[in-house]
Amino acid sequence: ITFSHGGPEFDAKYPDGIPTQIDITIKGGETISSGMVMYPSGHARNTAADLDNILLHKNKMLGDIVFSDSAARETFVNRLVEMESASPAEVAKLYEFDWNSMRSHHCIDG
Repeated sequence: ITFSHGGPEFDAKYPDGIPTQIDITIKGGETISSGMVMYPSGHARNTAADLDNILLHKNKMLGDIVFSDSAARETFVNRLVEMESASPAEVAKLYEFDWNSMRSHHCIDG
C-alpha cells in the first residue's frame, strides 16, 4: 500500500470536501481508479452511501472485539441503532450491561 499527496487540485477542494482517490494495480499491471471522490462515505455531504448499514457493520465489528458473547453484542448494538428514538431514561442506561460478558484485553494505551 502506498499513500501519496493528491496535489494542488485536491488541496483546493478542501475543506469543502475530503478529496480522495484510490488506485488499485492488479496482477498484470492494469490500474483501476476511483477518480477523485469529494465526499467519501461517512462525510456529512455524501448522500449516496448507505450510512446506516456502514455504521451497523462497524458497530458489530467493534462489538466483536469487546464482547465474548454474540447475544450481548447484539443487545448493545441494538441499543446504539435505536438510540435516536430512545427516551432520556433509555439513553442513561445505554452502558448498563453485564461487564462480565466483555473480553479481557491488555491495556492498549500504556
